[in-house]
Amino acid sequence: MENLFKKCKNDIDKRINEQLDKQMNKYKDNDFIIDSLKELKRLSQGGKRIRGFLVKVGQLLNGVDDDSYLDLAVALEIFQTAVLIHDDIIDKAKMRRNMETITHKYPNHLGLSKAICIGDLGFFLAYQIINETNFKKAIKTKILTTFTDTIYNTVIGEIIDVELPYKNKCYHQEMSENIIYDIYINKTAWYTIIGPLLMGGITADISLAREKEIREIGKNLGIAFQIKDDLLGLYSDHLQMGKTLNDIKEGKQTIIYKYAIDNAFQKDREFIYQNYGNPLISESDSKKILKLFDKLKAKEYAFNTLKKYTEKSIMQINNSSLKNKDILIQFANYLLERNK
Repeated sequence: MENLFKKCKNDIDKRINEQLDKQMNKYKDNDFIIDSLKELKRLSQGGKRIRGFLVKVGQLLNGVDDDSYLDLAVALEIFQTAVLIHDDIIDKAKMRRNMETITHKYPNHLGLSKAICIGDLGFFLAYQIINETNFKKAIKTKILTTFTDTIYNTVIGEIIDVELPYKNKCYHQEMSENIIYDIYINKTAWYTIIGPLLMGGITADISLAREKEIREIGKNLGIAFQIKDDLLGLYSDHLQMGKTLNDIKEGKQTIIYKYAIDNAFQKDREFIYQNYGNPLISESDSKKILKLFDKLKAKEYAFNTLKKYTEKSIMQINNSSLKNKDILIQFANYLLERNK
């Protein structure tokens, strides 16, 4: 899988630059548009390209191996950059992919306005790239429908993710773990796994039976992917304390937090309530929260849940009618073992 991934990443990186250069050439006499496209190109650098790679995997799972996946992968990756630009507005982030965000780079209202516009530009450029592919009409229509479903579900997940921390300031004890899984499935599973695999599969004329298999496998892999992200966001040695502080300041709603709240005694529960989601929390209190999560076995619970969903997805892959199953199994194990 590693060699295939490296090749796909290199091909996708090259094609992203070609697509954005093509747009810049189209608007070469308009400095305003050129500047915005340069920002979109700048922030498109450095992505992991997991979503684009999974478009290729979706092809292979259905027995096709050609380059027709490439512009679909590029569309997804440009859409990914656009989502991150808008996320940076929500999070008031200063850095993204080790680069300055648009909202931080440009002063005051200009930075906010440019970020909104450039994010929108990325969304609709992704559609344009898909529309310009040479697939047969029926195939292209199905790809666009799947892409739209993916975006729609992503936004549904984002709405819950943004609002849930504020709701739980008042309703901590009424929160169901199911609502967190709604975020995991909509915002992560569809956007990161299901949508890309299905789009690649459609280029290979995927059957309805295989489409159903991919949806179920992708749901479980997506949940595993997000739980691993939640763990890395709090505990990764590769991340500085600043990232952990941000997750705690934002009050990120995860099964780690939910398990801790449900199993804490009153004193510890009150400390977590008061400090998790506090934008002014100190580094020492953040470390205390992490120690509480460990003491309450919330970290252990999350890791065991991650293993459960990974193992379930691997069993589904083995029992499926998909081709080239080993690639998807290797990817599932990568999600379990990755450290960044």
